[in-house]
Amino acid sequence: MSSQDNLPLIDTHAPPTRHPSSPTETSATLGGDSGFLSNPDSEPETRRKKPRFEPEYRKDREEWSDTAIACLLEAYTEKFNQLNRGNLRGRDWEEVAEAVSERCGGGGGGGGGGGEKQKMWKSVEQCKNKIDNLKKRYKVELQRISSGGGSSSWHWFKQIEAVMGNSGSSSIGKALEGEDRNGGSSLGKQANKRYVPNNVASGSNLKSKSIPSVKWRRVVFKISGTALSGNCQSIDPKIAMQIAREIATACRLGVQVAIVVGGRNFFCGDSWVSATGFDRPTAYQIGMMASVMNSMLIQSALEKLGVQTRMQSAFVLPEVAEPYSRPRAIRHLEKGKVVIFGGIGAGTGNPLFTTDTAAALRATEINADVLLKGTNVDGVYDCHSDNGSATLDHISFREVGSIGITSMDTMAITYCEENTIPVVVFNLLEPGNISKALCGERVGTLIDQEGRIS
Repeated sequence: MSSQDNLPLIDTHAPPTRHPSSPTETSATLGGDSGFLSNPDSEPETRRKKPRFEPEYRKDREEWSDTAIACLLEAYTEKFNQLNRGNLRGRDWEEVAEAVSERCGGGGGGGGGGGEKQKMWKSVEQCKNKIDNLKKRYKVELQRISSGGGSSSWHWFKQIEAVMGNSGSSSIGKALEGEDRNGGSSLGKQANKRYVPNNVASGSNLKSKSIPSVKWRRVVFKISGTALSGNCQSIDPKIAMQIAREIATACRLGVQVAIVVGGRNFFCGDSWVSATGFDRPTAYQIGMMASVMNSMLIQSALEKLGVQTRMQSAFVLPEVAEPYSRPRAIRHLEKGKVVIFGGIGAGTGNPLFTTDTAAALRATEINADVLLKGTNVDGVYDCHSDNGSATLDHISFREVGSIGITSMDTMAITYCEENTIPVVVFNLLEPGNISKALCGERVGTLIDQEGRIS
């Protein structure tokens, strides 16, 4: 025991000591990595945080070379034309991102380190953000040119113009061929407004003589269920596609369109009440469901043509339509989307209102400029004329009460009169009438506060 007591005590947990005159130990003197001696707290603040925040900083910057931008525009234009100038969806953007990565060399091997390959690889979000930024820059260049700034010196102006500038001109010219083009004022007055869709704010469309002036900014289009049936029992697909094509034409011109669809082609509540003695609210609720079915058919026809649509209803139909929201509906319209109000047309949820009255209500709520009633008659007829079949071009709300109009609900007429919303009654089965009415051209019968001008 005495020999052990004389031995020095060694504390294995004590840190190693270093003589003040000895040089500082480094990884080189220790023969390699000395991670077991490194103390994170002893490192400078910047050295610890740099690896942690550098990836987010690079992601926010999203550096794009000219080669990558050229590949992106090429892939985006190919997909845009492949979809018949329609909007790209999830899988489409994935294919664009893959094409950009492959063309820029991000997806293959070869020279360059892993960092260069990672830098060339582009995600879907990066491609979307870059396209949005290019479109915003394009709009800025258009505003500068329209204000007298001369031609654009921006390198990518012509490539973006090929997508945005000409996307609507060719299809619109074909759709409007043969229509009446009275009043050839330019569309440039509306190009600077924030609610005009991207396809309208383009350099080629600003000076195009083939595009007529747009009178209405935002419209509610009431589609008669009876007119939808045509010669069929329920709905005529030819009529549905004709309606969708002409609505798409007006949307490309910058008109914001909200749609209300009747349901008489499937079920007429008044007829069943008079014939069977049904409870009126029950019969009208069945008609409201018929309106939802028609709304879904019109929505499918529009989306087939590449027109973005949103369907809203007061009914709880989460897999079919979103719940009605006035602010959300207005935002959809400002973004260039068509809003379809389903369930008694406007989705009021009240079975004792007709679709005409519901359309007038929604026209007031979304601040529409006009209510268009598309039906299977040419307009309002003058019962006091010699033959009793003369169509009136212009009439006041007060005169409508004395004539006794049958092509539109009286309550809807009264509601529009109280809120100073003009009404146009026209025949939607006549080719070209829908696009003319949506753009403000004279068609059918106009009902407003002034009436006929003597």
